[in-house]
Amino acid sequence: MSDEFIKIARQEIRKELEGLEMIITRCDDDEQIFKRSKDIEGHLHKIKGLAPMMGEEIIGEIAKISDTVMKHIIEHGSSTGSHKFIVESIESMNNLFNGEKNVFVNDISKRAHEIFPQISNW
Repeated sequence: MSDEFIKIARQEIRKELEGLEMIITRCDDDEQIFKRSKDIEGHLHKIKGLAPMMGEEIIGEIAKISDTVMKHIIEHGSSTGSHKFIVESIESMNNLFNGEKNVFVNDISKRAHEIFPQISNW
């Protein structure tokens, strides 16, 4: 990938993360996550596709897990712990984007499986 593409991709990911943060600041509970689930999923879907293309595979994997969770919420409604999971996922992606190295996909995946055991297409 060219340096220019990576620069533009990073700007786009930053924009999507900021969009997620704006939504989350207006959501206080699981039900509000459900009400904003389509907006949240749209941002996650973009990050899921763009992050791996610019070498941010871990961000892409977290976005993929979170996107799957949001699609489930859109179809079946919110589950207890939805809000906390999405907030933690967004924080993890932000931390990775800002250079932190101590964020692990397995931790996010395990948490998703605990809250949403009914999702079978991970």
